[in-house]
Amino acid sequence: MPNLTSWGSRELEKLKSDMDRLFNSLCHDYGIPSVCGIIDCTPRTQMEEIGDSLEVSTTMPGFQAEDLEVKVTETSMTISGEKKVTFEGGRQSSQFKKTIPLPCRVDPENVRASFKDGVLKIVLLKCIIKPHKVISINAD
Repeated sequence: MPNLTSWGSRELEKLKSDMDRLFNSLCHDYGIPSVCGIIDCTPRTQMEEIGDSLEVSTTMPGFQAEDLEVKVTETSMTISGEKKVTFEGGRQSSQFKKTIPLPCRVDPENVRASFKDGVLKIVLLKCIIKPHKVISINAD
């Protein structure tokens, strides 16, 4: 199996686009409204290191703050949510969960999150790494 390669974001975006197009066509064939444009549960995330913190911005169109949950460990962050859409003839509920590995250790007790205009911003403070300390040894 030496010919295996990892998919990059471009390949995953193409796969998502193809699946959305297929689902949209299926909805059209059965005369039901497509929710591909309404429900997009693939948040786009950007991460930036600024000084002693990591700043994460995630686009969440159509979501409300109460639809979202953020869990943080020292080495990763998980963003999850559920969005419910009511349309003529039914309701659609869609969930997502995205775990993001962090490039450095962070302090899970010092995290701030805000949500405005469909953008979730999370600020994580990096763990402070203390330098080594030389300990003197007493002879008894």
